[in-house]
Amino acid sequence: MSPPAEDDAARTPVTAAERSEPSPWPDRRFQVFAAGNVVNNIGEAVYTVALPLFVYERTGSLTVMALLAVLTPATLLLAPVFGVVVDRYGARVLVVPGLLVQAAAAVALNLTGLAARAPVWPLFVFGALVQIGGAAYRMGWMTGVAHMFPDNPVRSRASLGSLYQVTNVVGPLLVSAALLWTGYPGLLWFNVVTFLAPIAVWLAGVHPPRRRPADGGDRDGGGPVAGLADGLRLMRATPVLLHAMLVFVPMLLVGTAGTLTLSLFRLQHDWELAPRTVGLVLVAVRIAGVLGTVLVTERRTFPFRRIVLAGTVGMGGALLLMASGSVHVFVAAMVVMFGFQAALAVAADLMVFRFVPADALGRVGGTVDLALGLPILAGPLVVPALAGTLGASATFLAFGCLELAGLLWLARTWRQWAPTAPHTPSREEAVPV
Repeated sequence: MSPPAEDDAARTPVTAAERSEPSPWPDRRFQVFAAGNVVNNIGEAVYTVALPLFVYERTGSLTVMALLAVLTPATLLLAPVFGVVVDRYGARVLVVPGLLVQAAAAVALNLTGLAARAPVWPLFVFGALVQIGGAAYRMGWMTGVAHMFPDNPVRSRASLGSLYQVTNVVGPLLVSAALLWTGYPGLLWFNVVTFLAPIAVWLAGVHPPRRRPADGGDRDGGGPVAGLADGLRLMRATPVLLHAMLVFVPMLLVGTAGTLTLSLFRLQHDWELAPRTVGLVLVAVRIAGVLGTVLVTERRTFPFRRIVLAGTVGMGGALLLMASGSVHVFVAAMVVMFGFQAALAVAADLMVFRFVPADALGRVGGTVDLALGLPILAGPLVVPALAGTLGASATFLAFGCLELAGLLWLARTWRQWAPTAPHTPSREEAVPV
């Protein structure tokens, strides 16, 4: 006797390209949530640009700029711990504490590190606390997206990724426009004010749902170590994530804060561009990031293999061109390179949301962040040493070759990038009663 029709349908693979979700924008709750994220992200973008430029003005040292830049990727080492916590206790336990730590550390940094003769160490100590609080806050918010908007978790995460890139354009633009009137201290105090936006969103009732200790996640014992092991088990069961991570490793090493810092240093040191001009270059870089992100996030389908192939080739070629001694070629290639990098970065985020169930996003996402965070962490540490040994042009040339080397693994595993998507949890499964 032939099996029932529903059994045949259950065995029919559902490819990632065939799956679609409704747009989150008609949902007023998503609109409020997105607005709060936009304001907060603008402050973060201003902080990210203003603080390194302030340090360069104070010290004139690429090494100090690089060490300060490494604080952001260093927090990725905490991602597995935050991921286990968020799956075990819910997103709410990280959002408010993370916000409070971030805001308090930003205030302390401004009070102790911005004076004319202030030492440099407060910028590192309180800057590290800003990043740790921000990492906890972001893990709670982004993991909570799947539970707050269970009907369209991937589209919701994609839209938030696009908005993040838009705010990265606004940040450098504000730095360039307001620098003459406020100076770096005024911009850093503006960042503190933007922490009020997500607090207002929370008070408006738009936040991850409360979860009882028995609901979902890793609740039945074993602690953080068992949670991390479970995250690794889930990753091994998702080959597309493993293959993509190996291709992404070169991209994360050569397209992160270290390369951006070296680019800014070269613009100011080699070609002596004014800070406002550098700010405008960063605006162009962020606009390219927006375009790269939108080309991925606003698609009806997500052909990850082709996205990764195009992004890897584009980044590698642009990095080779950045070895040029012409400032015009360098700026054009820099813009193109970071546009492709943004597309690859958002594709990596969407793969996790696409292929991992909502109640395991913390564990798997945290493990992915740790694995991919190691090259991100190494980048700012390696770049100054390479630039000092090889020179800036040769460093970009080496980075281009390294990025293109990722094509070897992509070609070898092209047919192994499994298209089958796992079970997507229903509203009742994703949001415990």
